Amino acid sequence: MAAKTRKNGAVEILIVEDSPTQAEQLRHLLEERDYAVTVAADGRQGLEAARRRKPALIISDILMPELDGYGLCKAVKSDEKLKDVPVILVTTLSDPQDVIRGLESGADNFIRKPYDENYLLSRVDYLLMNLELRKTQKIQLGAEISLGGRKHFITAERQQILDLLISTYEQAVYINQELKTREKELARSNEVLNALNHIADGLNWATSERDVAETALGRALQLPGVQAGWMFLREGESGLRLAAARNLPPALDAPGTWEGDCLCRRRLDAGEFDSIINVIECEPLGRAKGDTRGLRCHASIPLWSGGRTLGVMNLAGPGQGSLKEDELKVLHAVGNEIAVALERARLLEHLEQLVEERTAALRAEIAERKRAEGKVAALNRIYAVLSAINSTIVRVRDRQELFDETCRIAVEHGKFGLAWVGKFDPATLDVTPIAHQGTGAGEFANTKTTARADVPSGHGVVGRAVRSREVAFVNDLTAERREATRRGYRSLVALPLLVEGAVFGTLTLYAKEANFFDEDELKLLRELAGDISFALDHIEKEERLNYLAYYDSLTGLPNHSLFHDRLAQLLEPERHNNVRVAVLALDLERFKSINDAFGRHTGDALLRLVADRLSEAVGTRDRLARISADRFAAILADARDEAEIAHVVEDRVITSLSRPFTVGGNELMVSVKVGIALFPGDGQDADTLFTNAEAALRKAKSSGEHSLFYAPQMNARVSEKLTLEYKLRRALEKQEFVLYYQPKVELRGRRVTGFEALIRWNDPETGVVPPLDFIPLLEETGLILEVGRWALERALSDFDQWRSQGLAPPRIAVNVSAAQLRQKEFFQMVKKALEAHGSVAGSLDLEITESVVMEDIEANIERLRALREMKVGIAVDDFGTGYSSLSYIAKLPIDALKVDRAFIMKVTTNPDDALIVSSMISLAHALNLRVIAEGVETEEQAKFLGLLKCDEMQGYVVSHPVPPDRIEVILRKPAG
Repeated sequence: MAAKTRKNGAVEILIVEDSPTQAEQLRHLLEERDYAVTVAADGRQGLEAARRRKPALIISDILMPELDGYGLCKAVKSDEKLKDVPVILVTTLSDPQDVIRGLESGADNFIRKPYDENYLLSRVDYLLMNLELRKTQKIQLGAEISLGGRKHFITAERQQILDLLISTYEQAVYINQELKTREKELARSNEVLNALNHIADGLNWATSERDVAETALGRALQLPGVQAGWMFLREGESGLRLAAARNLPPALDAPGTWEGDCLCRRRLDAGEFDSIINVIECEPLGRAKGDTRGLRCHASIPLWSGGRTLGVMNLAGPGQGSLKEDELKVLHAVGNEIAVALERARLLEHLEQLVEERTAALRAEIAERKRAEGKVAALNRIYAVLSAINSTIVRVRDRQELFDETCRIAVEHGKFGLAWVGKFDPATLDVTPIAHQGTGAGEFANTKTTARADVPSGHGVVGRAVRSREVAFVNDLTAERREATRRGYRSLVALPLLVEGAVFGTLTLYAKEANFFDEDELKLLRELAGDISFALDHIEKEERLNYLAYYDSLTGLPNHSLFHDRLAQLLEPERHNNVRVAVLALDLERFKSINDAFGRHTGDALLRLVADRLSEAVGTRDRLARISADRFAAILADARDEAEIAHVVEDRVITSLSRPFTVGGNELMVSVKVGIALFPGDGQDADTLFTNAEAALRKAKSSGEHSLFYAPQMNARVSEKLTLEYKLRRALEKQEFVLYYQPKVELRGRRVTGFEALIRWNDPETGVVPPLDFIPLLEETGLILEVGRWALERALSDFDQWRSQGLAPPRIAVNVSAAQLRQKEFFQMVKKALEAHGSVAGSLDLEITESVVMEDIEANIERLRALREMKVGIAVDDFGTGYSSLSYIAKLPIDALKVDRAFIMKVTTNPDDALIVSSMISLAHALNLRVIAEGVETEEQAKFLGLLKCDEMQGYVVSHPVPPDRIEVILRKPAG
């Protein structure tokens, strides 16, 4: 039954495979090569299918239900109609016994799974191309094979050629051994045979055709009467070639000598050369010119083997019949041996060639397998990276975390030596590393890369990837980056990361293998770059959506929702801290008119400028919001009181927005109304505060005021405070402040020891204002710095005037506030004042309250030392109220302690106060400090302080504060 082909001429192949997937893969592979394919699910179905329609080839799995591959193969080879169908067994089995079973079952080829598709196709093509040849090889040859420590006798047609070669080789060995035996037996009786044995012995070691010819001729020259020799070997069907020549004279060794006719050549060409002949007159020898050493004849020994003549060996001597008949007969056997040696050498050469070819094929196969395994390993590494990064993309919502994880995964999962992500700057064309992992990452991370085409460094892999927006790679780094090569890196790839078609950055990977990146790896890496780019695009869009959910897209300020959240977060911890928080609701007036007149573009630009000025006024954009088209909101935190809030609103917010705005060449003016709600008084939560701020805004708009607080009483209080501040500023300008002086006297003798300068305000409307009604506001507004400077100058001027009147004024004391003490210019101001009033030198005291000194004790110690160096006396005022540490009091560079009047008031009636004052006096004296009692109003108090050995006193019992013109009276009045 002939092998079937379909009508379209396609050769039919039967696949027997119980795995549908593998069967389908094999079917697809074969059909791509235009084979007609039939598939059977097991051996029994396969046998039935083959018997129904004889295929050209059967490819079968081994392990199958019903009937396995061995059984199927035996059944096919036993079937007269199917036995010439080649069978290829394809299996995962690899035990030597499996190979033997396959050979025993008659399989024509044995291929292991997983198989190389090209190799399988080559086996199929080979078997199909040799179908006709195989039909002629009906002889079954046997071979004994040793496999796995056991011997097996196998018969198989495909072994015919190889077995023939092996048999020939064994026969040659056998003949050689027989020849040796005979030579040894005859060696004792004939020297010639010794020489011939020498020839045979040499042939045993000859492994090539040239070795056989040279050895045979060289040793044949040892025969008696033989002077020279040469050997012809057949080449092709009728050609001869000179294979070797020995000891020929120059006349016979010239080119063309052997082209003439000779009896030996005629016999050889005619196929009648079956015995040794003596050539008496050799035409080529006779034709030779020059000295031939008398060589005219030669004996021609045919090289006979296997029924054919392989060539002829000619031995020449000086005369006719140099060799005897019996010697020639022996030489006939030698000729046969030489022929066998030639056959053997040719066989060995052929076998060596086959071995070399097979070795080369095996090496190529191993190299290809290693390359394929390396390629699979490389692809698996990249698949692992791709899988892990895709998992990361699903859960990560932050760019930096995405980049950090990408680099970590590339190094840990992908086994890359180094991975880094760079951010591309379109303005400078620089690529700056923002994430990195691996060996040497720190050094690479500190190096910027450029994508500029006009500098050599811009033509690197990263630069090319950025400019082309395509993957760029180098598979041999030895010539490009010495540092990378030093660390063992050989391949490099840069993947551009694109967001909406623009380059965001690059992912750069270093591999330690050379030629790591081929098209398959690059295909996966392009997919990887695409996935990361998709994640970046998703993050950017998500951020944009989040931004639009919480920010105003026009101004970039928080929207109402985010403002509400931040206000609520700010209020939560402040509930227990008694801190004031103000919420401002702002409305731009005239904005709609500007928008209608100049267009929306101008209106939008104006709103952005308003947002910028509000940010400057408030100090941050985080606590601002755009509520609607022309409505804004702001949070003011950490304000001391309503007056400070009012200042910020009037001096910063309203004043800032009242300045002209320049938009598109137009100068635009807007005004703003502000409503203010205070936490906690106007609301305990964000909703209430903002609602009340808007209510205050509505009142401000309806009343015409620039700003209003939600609580009416707050507006009155702020208005009163602002009015007072205005009047104080006017008082400073119009010199309404005056100094009064209160004397300090010794408790013993009541001698005046000094004057304390006390500031008073002579308000033209209300008269003299008490200090407590305006000094706190001076300190709060910072006016105390200017007023304090004026007070010092005024006190020193009064001192100079008293001196000029011939009086001898005592020390004069001026109070110093905390703001003045902190001021860097304060010391220079005091120094210049003393230099301007030289008569006061050594007579100035500065009084500083205990609480001010303790604000920054270490810094204040240095400041007070600087004042002491200018011969300025220092007194700690209101001592006993500042909770000072005794250890610090001892360190202070001071001259006196002034006991606060709060302790003096009850010193005669309250034992505790008396004890405290007594302790203060004792402490001061122990530190060599003078003690001055403040607020002494009765003689009883004065006497008691005298008993406690207080040094000085000051108060109404001595004198009320008096204007400068009353000082003359006090100074001229006798002590006591």
